[in-house]
Amino acid sequence: MSIQHKFYQTNFGNGFETHNAILDITPYKPEIMIVGTFNPDTHNANFADFFYGRNFFWPAFKNLFIHNAVVIPNRRMPPNGIPPAILNPTLQEIFDLNRKLKLTFSDIVLEVLHNNNPAYQIIPNDNVIFNGVEYNLIQDGQKGNVGGLQQLYALGQVNWNTQNIINYLCENPQIKMIYFTRRPTVIWAAQWNLIINHNCMAGRLTTNIFTPSGAGSPVNRSMTRLLKHWIHNNNPNFGRLDNNWLIRNNVDLNNF
Repeated sequence: MSIQHKFYQTNFGNGFETHNAILDITPYKPEIMIVGTFNPDTHNANFADFFYGRNFFWPAFKNLFIHNAVVIPNRRMPPNGIPPAILNPTLQEIFDLNRKLKLTFSDIVLEVLHNNNPAYQIIPNDNVIFNGVEYNLIQDGQKGNVGGLQQLYALGQVNWNTQNIINYLCENPQIKMIYFTRRPTVIWAAQWNLIINHNCMAGRLTTNIFTPSGAGSPVNRSMTRLLKHWIHNNNPNFGRLDNNWLIRNNVDLNNF
């Protein structure tokens, strides 16, 4: 059995549902899509309760659209650790922000280890052993003796979600902004380009923003630096959140 996206098909019981790792049923017409990479349904260390449930994304959005200041400095869940009982923001607050901002979400990888019913073992850190080699299902490529998605793709073991995302966007022309939450390099570039170069994307804002994991320079896991990058970035390798949209939602850009 393949390792599917954690929200491959999920009914949250409140008018929000996913199919093919796309939040395609919402109690509003979405206007913004956030596109990510992969959130594997592994149970030892992945405690995500929603898209971006673990990292800086939702605390950052609460800082922007609720506090209008950096009030929450940390990621929502500890990396590879059991999360606290009360999360900030709560899952209910996440759904409230979705409604307020008319957001939807998708990820470019639908599943991995799907071809020819391969035998693999999930180890305690949520990496997998496949054909005697260890793979991390989130990292891009080889790090030491541990392979990544690039190596699994070379083995034909990555099932892309790209066409499903394109179909959804074509069916929902009211979505005017599409943000990819990383720099589109290596295996991601071809898939992102398929999306943004499709004729359905004409007239839409399509850009990438710094990863909400906060990993890497110049953010280095700082909420303040992440929000500054999202709002004020002028590095040609990244875009930024639409400033006019932020202002319309009462965000004071000078606070970040």
